[in-house]
Amino acid sequence: MPGLRKLHKISSALHEDIDELIKKMYLEKRMSSIEISDELYRLSNIRIHVRSVQRRLKALGAIRTYSEAFQLAIKKGRKTYDALKRPIKSSELRKGINIKLRYKIMLRDGFRCVLCGKTAKDDRLVVDHTVPVVFGGTNDENNLRTLCRECNHGKMLLEERKLK
Repeated sequence: MPGLRKLHKISSALHEDIDELIKKMYLEKRMSSIEISDELYRLSNIRIHVRSVQRRLKALGAIRTYSEAFQLAIKKGRKTYDALKRPIKSSELRKGINIKLRYKIMLRDGFRCVLCGKTAKDDRLVVDHTVPVVFGGTNDENNLRTLCRECNHGKMLLEERKLK
């Protein structure tokens, strides 16, 4: 077994029992197999495969549960829960714009669509977020504007294309 010969070479180079060293790194220092392999190379200048370290750990009976390994990987920054998180819907973030604020925004914009100039006689007007709520937009007056239904729908289609 080439890996075992290298482990014995490392053991004699470091003047330490390799099994005890690997076990200590794995259990006490909470190092992964990759980190142990890199550390042994740094100490002895002898490259050892990660798989050889894993086989040695298994032979020594030093095995972490999947849960322990995953928690350690998260703690060390090698894994995250980001892929497991569900996307946040805008409806969960959105707080309604009250009537008073709606009127204030429409009054500020002259009861006209700020993009095409349509009035309430031409089309239905809505108050829109310039920066969408899902991208961190708020109900602050500076982030709100008056749009007609058609422009608001067209803007939503344009933003959906930007996401793809």
